[in-house]
Amino acid sequence: MYDVVVVGSGPGGYVAAIKGAQLGGKVAVVEGGRLGGCCLNRGCIPTKALVRSAEVYLTATRAAEFGTNVGEVSFDLGVAMARKRKVVEQLVTGVERLFSSNKVELIKGWGSVPEPGRVVVKRDDGTTLELETKNVILATGASQQQPPVPKESLALTISSDDALELESVPKTMLVIGGGVLGVEFACIYNAWGTKVDIIKRSPVILPPIDEEIARRLMVVLKRKGISVNSGMYIKEIVETEDGQRLVRCDDKEGKKVQYKAEVVLVAMGMVPDFGGIDLDGLGVQYDRKGIKTDSRMRTSVPGIYAIGDVVGKYYLAPVASAEGIVAMENIFGHDAEMDYSVVPGCVFSIPEVASVGLKEAEAREAGIAVKVSKFPFTANGRAVAMGETEGVVKIVADERDGRLLGMHIMGPHADDLIHEGAVALKMKATAKDLADMVHAHPTLPEAIMEASHGIGGQPIHLARMR
Repeated sequence: MYDVVVVGSGPGGYVAAIKGAQLGGKVAVVEGGRLGGCCLNRGCIPTKALVRSAEVYLTATRAAEFGTNVGEVSFDLGVAMARKRKVVEQLVTGVERLFSSNKVELIKGWGSVPEPGRVVVKRDDGTTLELETKNVILATGASQQQPPVPKESLALTISSDDALELESVPKTMLVIGGGVLGVEFACIYNAWGTKVDIIKRSPVILPPIDEEIARRLMVVLKRKGISVNSGMYIKEIVETEDGQRLVRCDDKEGKKVQYKAEVVLVAMGMVPDFGGIDLDGLGVQYDRKGIKTDSRMRTSVPGIYAIGDVVGKYYLAPVASAEGIVAMENIFGHDAEMDYSVVPGCVFSIPEVASVGLKEAEAREAGIAVKVSKFPFTANGRAVAMGETEGVVKIVADERDGRLLGMHIMGPHADDLIHEGAVALKMKATAKDLADMVHAHPTLPEAIMEASHGIGGQPIHLARMR
């Protein structure tokens, strides 16, 4: 008899399992695929490994600017892919060691839950194993969303999984989708010389990001040669005589538009994947957005919890991990609730984009009187020294008391910098709190300090406009 059986070993499932073991429980994890789920094997980690390869290549092409002569710079995709696989294996092996050291049992196979307290595992050899457990955590993740086109059209596309395994850099690529995956892959392959076009329905890329920051990034992408085409409704994809892909669309006015590319990448985002579990038979409430849970990650059925992408609140690995910890703490008698009020969102584009808290439009729509301050990296000493001055820090604060409402960044190390904003939001700090805090010099976080000064007055290192 197990205390908890976790179905799924992504960043929600494996973190939950380790936490449960740390709390003294007998825990098993059922996984039919590779340990680590999408994040470690096909998502966060491998894509960031390729982002790093793209960044190093771009830096090498600018080496002479910094006084380093490296000769002719070339790129080897095979080496980059091999390094990516090595990074993935290192981290998957690390999770295996964590399981071993915490006495978490990993059971290979595909799990189903015919009733509360029982998990049936179907193994690859056709045998089954039944597990008795006091609690079940569903952490089955998500699958990729597909465009509404015939199967014959989809057969001519590649997925983000496929984009992580290409054997050569395509000359042209059409990316369907302007979300995080689409923008990141567009930047990666653009860095390596691919001519990239993005097509999408909505007018702005990266919907979770503040619209002004997203529009600024669109300008940068255009300058890099990445075109963003909005208001496009895909009708079909066909193969041309020369082996290219032709994507036929209608624009928002109904006009026929078509795009031709060597590779068509579908990167439209994710939808919950229930892992073939009969939720109706279990009585677990759900809809197309995901499994319904309360703030303690309990489903409508006692003893069954759900976490991560299958819940559908945020398709983010750190949220899944946090939900997993909350679920386990409640299972073992601790009073824990999931807090979604401060969730940083990062896009590893080139340059990076990150956001936390309310967007400017959201704050205004909520009827809050806001004050906005921005500070460009062109005026930040560290960014200038790095040669990475593209971007801006934007702070949204309550006009009445200066309380921080949101922080949005485009620029170098935005994914790291955003956590200063996250801590400030969590602590209900004001812009003055950030402005008054002594920041090390010269550092990128000084741009946050300067933008904070702008809420109560004026940034120090920014000339006033006449």
